[in-house]
Amino acid sequence: MTKMHKKTIIITAVICIVGIVACILIARLRAFHYEDHLDEPVVTVDDSSITLREFGYYIYDAESMVQQQALIYDPDNPNLWWNTHFSAGADSAFVCDMAKKSAINTYVCMEIFYNEAVASGMSLTDAEENTAANEARQMYESMDEHQLDATGLTEDIILEIKRKQALATKYVMNYIKTNDFRGYNEDPLTLMSWDGDYYKAKILPEHAVGQNDKILDNITFGKITVNYTDP
Repeated sequence: MTKMHKKTIIITAVICIVGIVACILIARLRAFHYEDHLDEPVVTVDDSSITLREFGYYIYDAESMVQQQALIYDPDNPNLWWNTHFSAGADSAFVCDMAKKSAINTYVCMEIFYNEAVASGMSLTDAEENTAANEARQMYESMDEHQLDATGLTEDIILEIKRKQALATKYVMNYIKTNDFRGYNEDPLTLMSWDGDYYKAKILPEHAVGQNDKILDNITFGKITVNYTDP
């Protein structure tokens, strides 16, 4: 083997190693670190927005509910349920993505009704404030250390969301009493939910909704507050 041939081999090897190292570094730089985005907005409704930290409330709520189904489906491997794919034409989706959609739309629906409640001058009674505070405390105390660290939630954040949900619900109950739902087959509460026909036809189109897909596309439901491994 000539010296020139040896040099060519060495140079080629060095280039390959440099290329591999560069690819690893680029991959690390592009890696999504959930905790680095906690205070960035993920969903906007008109002039309101929710940060990833606050959205942790809806992540925890959705994951808790679906995890119950997952444990019934396979208590030894709940990830099987989260990774199950339902074929329904244009609405086909994995359970994990369905949970994400539900969490996003639940927030949007609540925020719309909360803002309408505030605009109409509605407020909570002392009893309703106390109920919200008790529910917030119960939820906070039910979360383990990992879940609190992962979401960045505090009791104050949970309380604020509970208060907003209570006021939104109060608005909906009043709306049902004063509006006409003739022409629809389902009950008014169902019609006013985020996937209700009345809500989708009469209310949602009146509002501007946006998503930060750079963050949301990197979040996999079923792995944030459930199905994690303790270090």
